[in-house]
Amino acid sequence: MIRSILLLLIIASTARAGITSPDRVVLLNGCAAEVICALGCEDRVVGVANEILRRSELKKLSDKPPVGRWNSPSLERIASLRPDLVIAYRRLPDSRLEEGLKPLGIRVLRIDCYKLDKLEEDIRRLGELFGEEERADELIRFIRSHLDEVRAGLKRLPPERRVRVYVESYSDYVSVARGSGGAQMCEAAGGINIAADQPVPYPRVSSEWVVGRNPQVIVKAVSRGRVEVGYGVEDASSLRELWREIVSRPGWGMIEAVKRGRVYLIASDIWAGPRAFVGVCYMARWFYPELFGDLDPEKAHREYLRRFLGVELKGIFVYEGG
Repeated sequence: MIRSILLLLIIASTARAGITSPDRVVLLNGCAAEVICALGCEDRVVGVANEILRRSELKKLSDKPPVGRWNSPSLERIASLRPDLVIAYRRLPDSRLEEGLKPLGIRVLRIDCYKLDKLEEDIRRLGELFGEEERADELIRFIRSHLDEVRAGLKRLPPERRVRVYVESYSDYVSVARGSGGAQMCEAAGGINIAADQPVPYPRVSSEWVVGRNPQVIVKAVSRGRVEVGYGVEDASSLRELWREIVSRPGWGMIEAVKRGRVYLIASDIWAGPRAFVGVCYMARWFYPELFGDLDPEKAHREYLRRFLGVELKGIFVYEGG
């Protein structure tokens, strides 16, 4: 009953936005692009952001024309492809996207597909939009089953044994506060996020601030903009160099996480987005190895890629030190 009501609400909200099932779509949102590939709707895509073309696991979109960066696309290129819908993130690009496309009769759908608390709703919305409700439900059930496994394990964890975690986003000394995608992942894995109560979603902190809070675990998100990481990568040397740089920061030798070798790097591929559940599984295993020693994030990741994207697992998605 609850699921039926939710689906009706999604249908109603989509109708109010004037968005019907599209035939020609431009994708600026890389997370939504992955969901659309998982739904099997890549044939309706006529253009994508440059960054999406760099993701070799999204091979179904490899032949699509580029339209510029995800946050500052070329409106001229978009218009030349004659789409009936452009899918973008909620925050970026800014409102000039709608201002430039609306006079041309091109609709814009704002959706995230990267925060855990809204991911199921976002997948359902895209499933309804593209007429692939059953496939969307299959994807949701798959993701939920792995998150439920972590939740079940955490029920055996006494509250006083929860670990303090410093989560660093892509930029140095930029953490994640309550409500951000990274913070939701940390919480889902059972960690105590030391930056949870900061006043902005992505607070900039100091080295001294981290040392003073003495986290027991450190997790750093990394992307290809800085190191070689993710799908198809075979050489871990740049990750090793970054890891050594982090543990060598001034004063960080005093931090418990550094002393005990509990500093981890995680690729953007599994950091938020549709594959956040894989990242959560890795984090749960890092935080509580005694509870999740049998948890196999790599197996879950492999099955997801085969089943929903039609590719094999290859690449480096985490670095665990050394």
